[in-house]
Amino acid sequence: MSGLRAHFNTDPVTPPVEKAEEETFGGNYEPPRTPANEPEPIPFSRPTTPTPAHDQIAFAGLGAMGKRMASNLAKHLASEGQPPLLVYNRKEDGVQKFLEYASAHEVPEDAYKVVSDLEEIGRTADLVVTSLAGDEAVEQVYEKLFAGQQTQKGTGDGIVPGGRGRTTVFVDTSTIYPTTAGKLERLASSAPHRSFLSCPVFGVPKAAETADLILAISGDYFAKKHAAHALVPAIGKKVMDLGSNVERAMSFKLVGNALELGFIELLAECFTLCDQSGVGADKLVELIKDQHKSPALIRYADRITKNRFDSEGGFNLGGGITDARNIRQLAESHNVPMPTMDVAQQHMLSARAHGGDEMDWTALVGGQRIAAGLKPFAGRSRLERYED
Repeated sequence: MSGLRAHFNTDPVTPPVEKAEEETFGGNYEPPRTPANEPEPIPFSRPTTPTPAHDQIAFAGLGAMGKRMASNLAKHLASEGQPPLLVYNRKEDGVQKFLEYASAHEVPEDAYKVVSDLEEIGRTADLVVTSLAGDEAVEQVYEKLFAGQQTQKGTGDGIVPGGRGRTTVFVDTSTIYPTTAGKLERLASSAPHRSFLSCPVFGVPKAAETADLILAISGDYFAKKHAAHALVPAIGKKVMDLGSNVERAMSFKLVGNALELGFIELLAECFTLCDQSGVGADKLVELIKDQHKSPALIRYADRITKNRFDSEGGFNLGGGITDARNIRQLAESHNVPMPTMDVAQQHMLSARAHGGDEMDWTALVGGQRIAAGLKPFAGRSRLERYED
């Protein structure tokens, strides 16, 4: 055994409390924020240009989140007298669902224009927002968007005062692995007149419907400034600035999703224990409502206890499994153990095997119930015993 020893005092004594200096690690103390001193929802000053900030905005990806964000953005642009929003979706059924949703939510037909060619969007728009399902889809879409942008001629953008510039700002709100964002940023910077921003959003589709999303954004400062003022309050309520490294916003998004997934896993375990011990899940719901008062926890608890696993307005198992895989990969790359994510992914895989990946991700309770000898999606009903 080595003779080296750790530098621990064998007779430790707690030192007396010392008066802290005015300037301490982490900066000066800030009092708790109140509504009166709450920071502005956009951490960037408004761009000053003598022309409208953008000549043309486009939105690609009209899924559960995208159709809601695009509808809100189209209405906002129409109210500001801006050109109609260009909208695109890779599959035709997504376009039809967007048209139905827009009609039901009173979005004027002249507030948007459906486009079937991604290269046309890259060529004609100066701000392009994307909301896509995973890394592969994002890379395929951006390949065509960048190709179209390279054929752009003389389109104004607002990055240069007077609309004389040609810069196209690409804003990706998808949840992808951080290194994929870094790859796209390098591709964007390999040619002139384009800037790529990571801008994942926090919130479920119901929050997107009311523009109650939080946007985490990273990338070029001036591009962030223009994108933030174009998108808030149109599609979200607040922007969080994560700096210039585009990978950082995506890492932050995965950390945020890990927090949500951890909440669901813990609730799944506690509610299953309530059922098995005879305590009663309704008592735990009452405690959550009285003690924690978190809308998210109450929503998750309601779905789990009532076996309401329709993903409409929420987040599905397929997306949850992908997120868990990315979270675990990110954690491993930084040597951070996250055992809760390991268990949550196992439970989601079990739940998907029994109910499919379109169920809400709170259905991961099915995996926990199976481990406890219960049927996955029927509350206290026990599984049939296996017979030879």
